[in-house]
Amino acid sequence: MTDLPIRIDSRFNRIAAVIVWSLAALAVISAVWSADLRLAWVYAGAPLAALLGWGALWRPCVVVSERGVRVQNVSHDVDVPWEALVHVETARALTLHTPSGAFTAWSAPAPGIFTTMMGNAKARRESRAAGSDARPSDRMGTDSGNAALVIRETWRSRLDEGQVELGVADDTPVKRHWHVAFLAASGLLAVATIALIIATG
Repeated sequence: MTDLPIRIDSRFNRIAAVIVWSLAALAVISAVWSADLRLAWVYAGAPLAALLGWGALWRPCVVVSERGVRVQNVSHDVDVPWEALVHVETARALTLHTPSGAFTAWSAPAPGIFTTMMGNAKARRESRAAGSDARPSDRMGTDSGNAALVIRETWRSRLDEGQVELGVADDTPVKRHWHVAFLAASGLLAVATIALIIATG
């Protein structure tokens, strides 16, 4: 079995984060170069954009470990133990179903229409992992499909090896951890940006 933990990121989100950071840096350079007080809002707006680029694009991911699956989202993380997992679905995005509720991964959306139309000729592995014909959102090469495949294969392997206790899903807690510092910092920078826009507008 593959060594754990395994981190699954969205390549598109990571590229988008780098673009956001580049634009934020360019905005600061332009504001400093122009020395225009009307651009003072950039000194709060650019850090806000950089922070959101990290929190909304770079950091979100899915981590598969021996304990279960951690879904790192924008505002919070969710730890789903293997014993609590009931079903893995990818209709709109990777979603982990448990007796405590359904938890969606921000970093693993289902593919868009264009990607779906292109299809995928190598769907046999995905079909085996899913236990049925793989839908477009289950296919390798998509954010939802890549994450779902790793989770399903690891889950099935651990079940086959007797490493997951059965019949305790209802009693197994799913923990949610809020990103308080990130949310507070984003809020403060947003207020500062708006205040500077109003003050220099």
